[in-house]
Amino acid sequence: MNAASAYQRRAIEGATPVGLVVLLYQGAVVQLRRAIAAMETQPQTVRDIEIRTSALNRVLAIIGELQRVLDFQRGGDIARNFDHFYRLAQSAIMQAVANNDAQPLRDLLPQLEKILQAWRSVETRPPAPSAGAAAWTA
Repeated sequence: MNAASAYQRRAIEGATPVGLVVLLYQGAVVQLRRAIAAMETQPQTVRDIEIRTSALNRVLAIIGELQRVLDFQRGGDIARNFDHFYRLAQSAIMQAVANNDAQPLRDLLPQLEKILQAWRSVETRPPAPSAGAAAWTA
């Protein structure tokens, strides 16, 4: 195992649930950028196609995992909205591949980045005090 893999493994093992979501979104953004760059290379080589395919497969796997863990009973409308977004993201990826056009990916990227930033802000926000803790400080 190389140093980067070991570092990544330790980051995953020590992450909170929100931290894991952040890591998944970070991975999706990085891989989507790789896919866009590979698609925009002209002329495209076999290696570019391999990079694009690998990167988009990873993005689809990440989106699939995020979609799989949605809790529709507890999450309600928010979970349904994320599910809808993930379906649109999958559709955009398939459209980009089918048409060999990076534009749907370029359109998807800022949306993923915004959601990533939102999750980062949740991750860094201090936890709300519990009712018991609030009673002790009053």
